[in-house]
Amino acid sequence: MDKVNFKNIFSALFLLTICSFISYGNEFAGGGKIEGQVKDAGTDHPVEFANVTVFDANDSTMVTGGITGESGKFDLNNIPMGSYYLRVQFIGYKTKTIPDIILTENKHKLDLGTIRLGMTAIELQAATITAEKMAIEYKLDRKVINVSQDLDAAGSSAIEVLEKAPSVRVDINGDVFLRGSSNFTVLIDGKPSVLDANEALSQIPANTIENIEIITNPSAKFDPDGTAGIINVKLKHTKLSGFSGMVNATAGTGDKYASDLYLNYKNGDFNLYGGIEWNDRKFPGSDKERRETYINDTTQIRESIADHTWMRHGFTLKGGVDYSIDEHSTFSLGGEYGNGGFGMDNFGKVNEYSQPVGSQKYYLSDNQFRWTRHYFSVNTNYKKQFKQEGHEFNIFSYYSNRDGEQKQEQREIITDQNWNPADPDPHLLRSLEAGPSQRFRVEADYTKPVFSSGKLEAGYHLRLDWESEDYFLETFDYDESAWITDDNYTKYSNYDRSIHAIYGVFSNEFKGFEYQLGLRGEYTYRNISVANTGENSLVDRFDYFPSVHLSKKVMDKNQFMASYSRRIERPRGWYLEPFETYIDEQTRRIGNPSLLPEYTDSYEIGYLRTLPAGTLLFESYYRKTNNKITSIQTLDEESGILYNQFRNLNNDRALGIEASWIYDLTGWFNLNVSATYYNYRLEDKTEETIEMRTSNNWDSRLLFSFKLLENTKLQINLAYDSPTITAQGQAEESYYSDLTLRQDFFDKQLSATLKVGDIFATRKRESTSRGENFYIYEYRKPESRIFSLTLSYRINNFKEQKTDRPAEMGSDM
Repeated sequence: MDKVNFKNIFSALFLLTICSFISYGNEFAGGGKIEGQVKDAGTDHPVEFANVTVFDANDSTMVTGGITGESGKFDLNNIPMGSYYLRVQFIGYKTKTIPDIILTENKHKLDLGTIRLGMTAIELQAATITAEKMAIEYKLDRKVINVSQDLDAAGSSAIEVLEKAPSVRVDINGDVFLRGSSNFTVLIDGKPSVLDANEALSQIPANTIENIEIITNPSAKFDPDGTAGIINVKLKHTKLSGFSGMVNATAGTGDKYASDLYLNYKNGDFNLYGGIEWNDRKFPGSDKERRETYINDTTQIRESIADHTWMRHGFTLKGGVDYSIDEHSTFSLGGEYGNGGFGMDNFGKVNEYSQPVGSQKYYLSDNQFRWTRHYFSVNTNYKKQFKQEGHEFNIFSYYSNRDGEQKQEQREIITDQNWNPADPDPHLLRSLEAGPSQRFRVEADYTKPVFSSGKLEAGYHLRLDWESEDYFLETFDYDESAWITDDNYTKYSNYDRSIHAIYGVFSNEFKGFEYQLGLRGEYTYRNISVANTGENSLVDRFDYFPSVHLSKKVMDKNQFMASYSRRIERPRGWYLEPFETYIDEQTRRIGNPSLLPEYTDSYEIGYLRTLPAGTLLFESYYRKTNNKITSIQTLDEESGILYNQFRNLNNDRALGIEASWIYDLTGWFNLNVSATYYNYRLEDKTEETIEMRTSNNWDSRLLFSFKLLENTKLQINLAYDSPTITAQGQAEESYYSDLTLRQDFFDKQLSATLKVGDIFATRKRESTSRGENFYIYEYRKPESRIFSLTLSYRINNFKEQKTDRPAEMGSDM
């Protein structure tokens, strides 16, 4: 972008930010106003998205209406003078009517105070079944997965919860895909995580999660990173005074163990909380691979079969304090310390030969990979609420430090065709990649209600990242009886990045439509340097990210939604490393410091129908990505080595539709059905000519929940993912089923949960990839029929309640 445009856009954003701090807007005159707050009668928690409708007292015609906000408050304006009654409704609650509402010129503003709703109850075979939250709720700009309604949550991680969520697919490696893309951002209580996205999701015990928000089109207020959107994990916290807590312990087949303890103490203006998490899990499986390379008239073939074991382990200590300074100000301090990592042991038999008939090579491959790290983070948050409802200022700061290393050891043992060792001195190789990283960020956010129902938001965000990494490769020399460093692979690299962002978001209502307009500008400076080679890569760039949200409620039960946002996926650090990394004897990885970020334009249109005992949702979406970062494999014909490198070679398009139906068919049976169908088009530039490749993909999730007895629940989960194209090939279909049974004891203070994963042993990963002179087939089978038992005990009836911490993400509209 040229300098003139840069200045114009930055100036516009700056003016919008300044205006938000000085804009005080005037309310429209000439009409009455009714306001109030809706709360749960049992817990005293706000009830969000309750329907509030005003009717004429004379003929019962509807005059106006709205829905409650996150705090349970509503504000209805421009009501003619007259006599009315008001009705409040929400799924799972008894309808409440407020009569005798009179607005006059002298009393045109009426505050109804707190309206408390009691839950409904269904009498079934002499057992009282209290209404519960839906497993998945749909809000204006996000899907909310209520983890407390998922029996599988006991002893699981956030990843296993997401396996049943609409829009999400999880493969056998635990990699998460949001609408087919692995590029998304993970937040924890609205804050960044010191861990990478998939690692963070795999480390969070599902027992500790209140809900998970899936936001596919975030507003300009949030970081634009992650072309597919944001997954926000909201942890459990209690508002109850006194001491409470929860302890969980899990054991599973195949050496899977985990435990955690959470404690909370609230007294007056202080709330103290802390927790300990520990896990040690192993995931065995088997692999099969066939690799063919074509050089001149000869085909080189490599066939292997192997047994592998993935390992994950970790220990985390976390805690914090919330302090209410006064009625309008709060301060929070939190932090965590952890260590752990993951690894893989792989032992296989390899046969290499050529056609026409040539040499044969048999050997055993024994590889060990370990990635260990320790880290800590600290965050602070100050929130100031002014007298006007919704008028607030928030400042958040965050610092994290992570240090660790990746070790790989490879042993190759030459054998005869019967796999008997033929060489007493196996080929030994090891590599080490190590280095610290630091992150720092500050966010200042300001919100000001304007006009009668509008809101103006603005803020400044700063992100700083530092990382250094050293890489070494060594082979063992039997003559010298020593490890010899290979200088060709020794590198010392440094990574520095700073991002400055300002944003402005305006939302309001117009003739029954809710709308939101946002614009964010980001300036990025990034430098990568390699000390021992002098290589350097610099980025100095400005980007802009608009967002638009629109919704319309029709006749109380129907809601139409539309949205647009522009997103970015910046290359990961190891994508950019400007040197060659050893993978195995026939495979290398080369970084690409010239990679550009991906840019995605995302469009959505949705329809939500509120049913008497559930919801029905239809969404269509179109996602267009330019500069798509693709892992490309090329063969060096002289050495026969296959090189992997990330490049900006492709653009892709995805046009799809999602449908979801959640319904309580009876008081003891709930059905949750979701399906996604989309057409995926990939503009393939990997060869000399551009080829448009396309596939039609679909996936479905069926979740059956049964209440067998008052304290006994059964859940069955079925999932299917269709085949799909990749950059250089295709991934085949996958399907599986799980079963979970939970029994509660002692008024639900103690719970025992038994889970069987992949009941019919059908889960797998199968793929092929092709290039001009190579072909690769891979098949991976994970451990099946995994049995696990989890015991959970609540101390002083620790409640699974909505967090009260001030730094969490709120609704965007």
